[in-house]
Amino acid sequence: MQDIYIRQAIRIEENIPLFSESNTYIENYDIIGKDVLEAISKTGQNPFMEDAYWTELESSTISLINKYSKEKDKILDVGVGMGRLISGLTKLEKYGMDISLEQLKVSSKKGINTCLAMVEEMPYNDSYFDIIVCTDVLEHVLDLNLAIKNILRVLKPEGYLIIRVPHAENLSPYLDKNYPYRFAHLRNFDEFSLELLLNRVFDCKPIEFNTVGYHPIYYKFKYFKYFKLFQKIAIRTINFSKKISRLLHKRLVKLCYEPIEINYVFQKVGGGEENNAKI
Repeated sequence: MQDIYIRQAIRIEENIPLFSESNTYIENYDIIGKDVLEAISKTGQNPFMEDAYWTELESSTISLINKYSKEKDKILDVGVGMGRLISGLTKLEKYGMDISLEQLKVSSKKGINTCLAMVEEMPYNDSYFDIIVCTDVLEHVLDLNLAIKNILRVLKPEGYLIIRVPHAENLSPYLDKNYPYRFAHLRNFDEFSLELLLNRVFDCKPIEFNTVGYHPIYYKFKYFKYFKLFQKIAIRTINFSKKISRLLHKRLVKLCYEPIEINYVFQKVGGGEENNAKI
C-alpha cells in the first residue's frame, strides 16, 4: 500500500481501504449504491437508466481510453462504481475509488484495486497514474475545484484525463420535494464550460470531445422547445427517415436533438504547480 497511497487508511473492510469518514454525503451515496444493486439483482436493470443507453455511454468512453492508453498503463477510475467501465481493460493496471462501499465490493472482485474515498480526499501518491477516467462524477462532487485539483495531482505529467458528464442538463428535478435523495447532480456542464474550467483555470490541454446519448428515451430537442406541434412533426420525420436510410436518420437525430452526455479528453501539462487552480 505504501507505494500507492499518500497516507494510511482509516480502516479496511473486506480488503478495501477506507480513507474518508462516513458523513451525510457518503451515507447518501451508500443508499443510492444499495438501491442500484438491489434493483439490478431483482430486475437486471439499473433503475436510473436503460441498459442499452448505459452501454452506449460506456462504449463511447472506452473507445477514448483505448485511444490514449498504452499497455501496462496505470488507469484510475474516479467513481468506479461496480467496475463496469474498466473491468474489461485487460492490458491496463486498474485502480478505482468510490464512496459506495457496497459497489466497491463488486468492483474489487473484477481485478480492480479499489479504495473508498471522496474525490476531495484523494489518497493516492502524486503523479501515480498514466490515465484517469472520471465519468458521471463531477456533477456530483461538493467542491468541484478541489476535486479536479486532486485528480490532476495524482495524474502523471503529460497524462490524460477523460471526463464524461451530462450535457446541459436540466437540474430542476433534483429540487423536487419528492426526489428521494438529498445529494445528486449539483451542477451542469457543456463543452465550453468544461474547456474553460480545465484549460483556463487548471492549464490542461484540451485534446478532443465527443457527444453521446442520442437515445429515444432521453431525447432533448434543440429546437421547437416550446412548440409541441413542431416537435410532433420533427418526431414523425425522424421516425420516417429510419425507413429510408440509417445514415439519414442518424444525421436528423443529431440535427434536431441535444446530446445527453459529453466526453472530453484533456492532457496534464507540466509537472505540478502550474496545474493548481488559479483562484
